[in-house]
Amino acid sequence: MGKFKANSYFFYMQEQKRKIPAWKDKSNQELMVLCDQGWQALSVVEKRRFEEMKEDYKKKDPEAIEKDRRKGEVRIEGGYDSLGNSLVGIKKRDLDRIKEEKDKIDAVKNVVERAALGGTLESAQFNIIETNVFVKIPEDKIYVPAEISIAKFSLQEGLIKVYQAFPEAGKIPLGYKRQCMENSNKGHKIPLEKEAMEPMESQVEDNVEFKQTKDRKILGDISNHLSGTDVVFCMPEMMAQCEGILRTIANRCSSHIMSSVMFVPLPELLYMLANKSQEGIMIPTPGVAERELESERFLYKSGLSCHWHEAMTETNTCSSATVCRLSFTVLDLCCQHYKIPLVSGKHIPKTVETEPLGKEWLVGKTTPIVRTRNSTIRKPGGFASEDVRFREEAEEEKDVGGEASVGEKVNPIEAIQKYSEKVKQEMNKDMMQAGTISDYMGEVTESVGNLSVSDCSTDSEFVTLDSISQVSAAPPMARMHPSVVVKKGVGRGSVLPGRRPSRLAATFPGMGKD
Repeated sequence: MGKFKANSYFFYMQEQKRKIPAWKDKSNQELMVLCDQGWQALSVVEKRRFEEMKEDYKKKDPEAIEKDRRKGEVRIEGGYDSLGNSLVGIKKRDLDRIKEEKDKIDAVKNVVERAALGGTLESAQFNIIETNVFVKIPEDKIYVPAEISIAKFSLQEGLIKVYQAFPEAGKIPLGYKRQCMENSNKGHKIPLEKEAMEPMESQVEDNVEFKQTKDRKILGDISNHLSGTDVVFCMPEMMAQCEGILRTIANRCSSHIMSSVMFVPLPELLYMLANKSQEGIMIPTPGVAERELESERFLYKSGLSCHWHEAMTETNTCSSATVCRLSFTVLDLCCQHYKIPLVSGKHIPKTVETEPLGKEWLVGKTTPIVRTRNSTIRKPGGFASEDVRFREEAEEEKDVGGEASVGEKVNPIEAIQKYSEKVKQEMNKDMMQAGTISDYMGEVTESVGNLSVSDCSTDSEFVTLDSISQVSAAPPMARMHPSVVVKKGVGRGSVLPGRRPSRLAATFPGMGKD
């Protein structure tokens, strides 16, 4: 018998069973038949009372909730994962993340749409943030800051200003100091402690002093740099790190200035800016926009890093260089669609020519690539590869059609047909008619019968096996036979001059000496 499943009809049957004494000993199967007519006569309002009874029962019985779970649906209430985390909390966390991502995309869309409707999209200013850390522990939300940079730009003015600062590292988590120093040496080269930093050889004539900035001053400078805006753009994979560093700096000085700042994905901005021009869809998806930003087209261009990194290190991981490269990439991809001329040092690095990029993502206007195979005409039966010994002959083949007079138009199809006929004629001329196997064996038998072995045979008296079939027809003066060579395009069974094969130690009667 199946397990009980609560429903409104069940509670109606139990109520009728209590009201009618004769139904006291009836089973549920019998009650289903007896109560059917009365249940059908009830109105919607009357049935709602039994629906409420079912809901009250489910709230009191957790097993009833589990029985109502759909097939394939994960059990949430009372469930835990392998690490002991509540499934209810995990589901809530996932839903919050989805909502947060959607809100960030909507925020980017609102910024671009508002500027476009107001006619100020070309002059609207945007901020890109990038950070470096000594170490990060995302599960504990611990970030040890090393560097922070924010670049401000607009389509019309290009790169306007870059703010950069080295914050104090602060308290290092226990057991992570070695990892902090290793991350510094492998990447940004920023010293963990200014007092303990080793002397560094300057890359320029004058040394640049390494200066750290206090937390409160950094927050004030960032607030002034953002000029009242509450939206900052960064790459998706760096969003948690940038937000964590600003939160760490704000918590260390008990400030709430950064609480209203929203970090939104930069690829969404590039996608919307490129497609808001009058030329239509230039970048098909946000994924393509992210791939363009990750390509780092201006990676090894000089003059993008901060003064200290530029003078004292040879690294490309300076946060100032990163925000400059990202800004130049957005400007290089978008300005050409708004008919904005590129200015060296403003829209692209100074070391790059001011020629805009081509339209790489035009939809529906791609030109198919046609690949042609080698059109060399070869003799029938020949191989695709060629022997270097026949290179002269191959060069003669390439000169076909070269005898045409200057200015005379040559039909390539007719030239190919004429050349094919010429090749066939040459082959027929070079080929020798070979007899049948029976004729060959007959000649061999007749010749072997006339053989006489001699102990004093000389090299000049040796003949080849291939010439046995023609001994009777050979002239007496033919003592040494030309060697055999395989000629390109000639089939098996043909004997051609040019090669010296092995000899047969025998002499034939009738072959006199000179």
